[in-house]
Amino acid sequence: MHLQDRSAPAWPVPLTGYDYTRFLSRSRWAWEFVRRNASYVRDWRVGRIGAAPPIRLTSSARMTRLRRRFRRAEDWGLCHFR
Repeated sequence: MHLQDRSAPAWPVPLTGYDYTRFLSRSRWAWEFVRRNASYVRDWRVGRIGAAPPIRLTSSARMTRLRRRFRRAEDWGLCHFR
């Protein structure tokens, strides 16, 4: 008798919900994995506390003045979490 994992979805899984991934750039494709990473989500929640909001310049560009280092963000190759 073969036992099947009850938490796994039945196959075949309809892939229509993932059609958008066919056209993603490399950076967007990478983001799809990072945003689902439980460690990243945890670090983002903790790391964004105390972050200064961006300032909109007259040129419509946004600037963020960092008053401290965001080490959790730096672990992910970022300056800070937004």
